[in-house]
Amino acid sequence: MREKLISKTYLRDVNRYKLEIYYDKEDYYLSIKKILNIEKPFILENGLCLIDNNYYIVEVLPKNENYAMRVYFNEKKERLEYYFDISLKNGLDEETRIPYYDDLYTDITVVQKNIEVLDEEELEEALNMGKISKAEYNIANATRDKLIQSIKNKNNKYMNLNLERYLR
Repeated sequence: MREKLISKTYLRDVNRYKLEIYYDKEDYYLSIKKILNIEKPFILENGLCLIDNNYYIVEVLPKNENYAMRVYFNEKKERLEYYFDISLKNGLDEETRIPYYDDLYTDITVVQKNIEVLDEEELEEALNMGKISKAEYNIANATRDKLIQSIKNKNNKYMNLNLERYLR
């Protein structure tokens, strides 16, 4: 398992960014990263640019769910992709006071209506190598299934948040 602080995630090739963290939300932590300067845009194999100058990365860490949600926005504040990291738990790091999640290896992406599960082999490998327990493996799979259902049913609370109001 890998503990990830949201202040440091997904910033490859980013030279400067502005970070805002909101701790006051009832059942989630929220961070907004505005990319101010990047060496080169981050473009997926399908041609979709996810990170460039004046783009945003919004991370929502539900306090009582086993996933972290990242939403990529372009400079026009249009949603480009949802990326979910399945997690064992989400919390607030006592030393740094930065929200974190314990990554359980498998992920889900959503672009338009296309849902894709990623890194299931990493989850299997983590179980086989003793990095996670069978109970943690089961949590990851149950969370994946529940999350996919909420995405398909369009009733995922965090996907339905008005995140655009935080983008400045």
